[in-house]
Amino acid sequence: MCRRRFSWSAFVAGLLSLSAGTLRSEGPTPEFVFSKFVPRQRDVEIETPKPAEYAKCTVKPEKLGKGSAWLVTGPNGQVLRRFVDTNNDDTVDQWRYYNNGIEVYREIDSNFNEKPDQFRWLNMGGSRWGIDSNEDKNIDTWKVLSAEEASRVAVNALLANDADMLRLVLVTAEDLAQLKIEESVQKQMLANVSSPAAKLRDVLSKTKSLTPKSRWMRFDAASAMPSMIPADDGKAAGDLILYENAMAIIETEAAPPRNSLLVQIGEIVKIGDVWKLTQIPQPIEGNQVQLAAGVLMQPPQSGTGDAPAAANPGANADPRVAALVKQLQELDGKAPTADASPAAFVKFNGDRATLLKQLISATAKDPKDQENWIRQLIDGLTSAVQTGAYEGGLDQLKLLETQLKPQLKAGAPLTPYIGYRRMLAEYSVSVQTAKTSAAQAKAQEEWIKDLQGFVQAYPKAEDAPDAMIQLATGLEFAGKGGEARKWFAQLAEDHPKTTAGRKAAGAMTRLDVKGKPLPLAFAGLDGGKVDIRNYRDKAVLVVFWATWCKPCFEDLPKLKALYQQYRTQGFEVIGVNLDNTPNGVKGYMQQNGMTWPQIHEAGGLESPPSLAFGVISLPTMFLVDKKGLVHSRPASIEDVKAALPEALDLKKPMATAGADSNK
Repeated sequence: MCRRRFSWSAFVAGLLSLSAGTLRSEGPTPEFVFSKFVPRQRDVEIETPKPAEYAKCTVKPEKLGKGSAWLVTGPNGQVLRRFVDTNNDDTVDQWRYYNNGIEVYREIDSNFNEKPDQFRWLNMGGSRWGIDSNEDKNIDTWKVLSAEEASRVAVNALLANDADMLRLVLVTAEDLAQLKIEESVQKQMLANVSSPAAKLRDVLSKTKSLTPKSRWMRFDAASAMPSMIPADDGKAAGDLILYENAMAIIETEAAPPRNSLLVQIGEIVKIGDVWKLTQIPQPIEGNQVQLAAGVLMQPPQSGTGDAPAAANPGANADPRVAALVKQLQELDGKAPTADASPAAFVKFNGDRATLLKQLISATAKDPKDQENWIRQLIDGLTSAVQTGAYEGGLDQLKLLETQLKPQLKAGAPLTPYIGYRRMLAEYSVSVQTAKTSAAQAKAQEEWIKDLQGFVQAYPKAEDAPDAMIQLATGLEFAGKGGEARKWFAQLAEDHPKTTAGRKAAGAMTRLDVKGKPLPLAFAGLDGGKVDIRNYRDKAVLVVFWATWCKPCFEDLPKLKALYQQYRTQGFEVIGVNLDNTPNGVKGYMQQNGMTWPQIHEAGGLESPPSLAFGVISLPTMFLVDKKGLVHSRPASIEDVKAALPEALDLKKPMATAGADSNK
């Protein structure tokens, strides 16, 4: 691919000598910067002013650590670009791009030859880190890539019909060797990702919904957390971390209301700092749904003695089980394509359910294998129903639950496991089909009733903590604080060591803290500890927030105005940042003028500060008066504005005071 080469050395040397601290009479204009320098990679969201706003933008030199840079700011003074010379050779070697004042993308010339060879997405832009070893603007390998971003790259490759881009997120023989995956399993996985160009063409030839304007929206998975396959499971010599049945949700080109479409990513596995796919992404259209588990999550077959079972379905296994597994693999290999008839999908899913039930029966003497087969079927059906990909899935799930009950012993953990997922599927269908606010309210009421029935019937089940936290938070959002408190209290008592139990205990603190001291003392973003007890004789607003929280960002101008207006009268703010990591938080604060102290501990919404108060939505706020007692829990910045004078114990005008006394 050819591109016009622009000499940065001539550009910088002719205009800038920051090491000497001087600036030539003419610098680059905003028009020049915005027209000449744009991200070399696609899928980068940055802030660029309109041409009519160029006159309000500035380009000026600045000292940056040991290096120097051109700083480009926007009409409101926000940072838009930085072109940095890190080694003081009068040549730009980093191109930095910003969105809402925060750096989201960077191009790096690490060998100082005036061509970028690394591309990094940062802060709110993500965590991708790509390497362009031959400096042709195309990423050759990924150094860092999260599961979510791997799905995004895969979808972008699908939309662009770019097999080279897709290859970079598919597992390779080298990857599998690094993971020390058993040889027969490697062969299956490599077969799934072979000939990506041909398979990509086949997928695109059959899709009716993808268009050039379709775009990736978000990542979804059957489980909110990745799975761990231990080394002794027989699949690999080391532990494996993966998502079993990941999906990507994309928005199509359809006119408003815009439609969404599911793309099956399938099994996605972690290799070092990079996540990779083990199959070609597949749009799910019409009645299509692929319920097959990935190769790695297929249950291992029973061996003899204590040796790990072989990954090969026919090795050391019961002949009947091996035959059924082979039939299942053959069936999955002939799964209907997107343009198949609804009858074909009914037959496929019916045949698959029959085989899985036979496997469940055939493995009755091996409870572990039996449970794995049951969970595979239940999880697949539930996921399909929740994502709206399989209309008949709920009926199959109900029938399966009825058919399996006689095979399960009384009190078996799989009984509530199946029941809970059937409930989740029913709730998803009711929400998807609710067309009016009344129907939505009814669906929520039924969901709360189902949750109550479940936790009363199975208080010690593995899903009980999740059901109880959903029940309590649902009641709180519905304005039923008294009932929510009851369930939070029961969850904290019955499951104190679970994350849900700790969050419930924190929620009790949050709900009952008015008129009491706020127990806030955690690690500060800048080190040390931030302890509200050190703010004696001050009225303090504690704000739980995150850089990704849009309402938090929208509140900032009014919050800063209140801070400026009342600080001299004893008003302070303490932020509690709930980003997963501190990366980018300081830059966000600097760009948005957040000068108050910040608490931050790793873990995001499951960090110690969040769990301590059972935070379930952002922003969450506490207003503490000058006596050190919680005055109120404002729901909005307008509530803060109304309550602040009283929390500060400010004397009101006589007329206002008289009016209040007559109430």
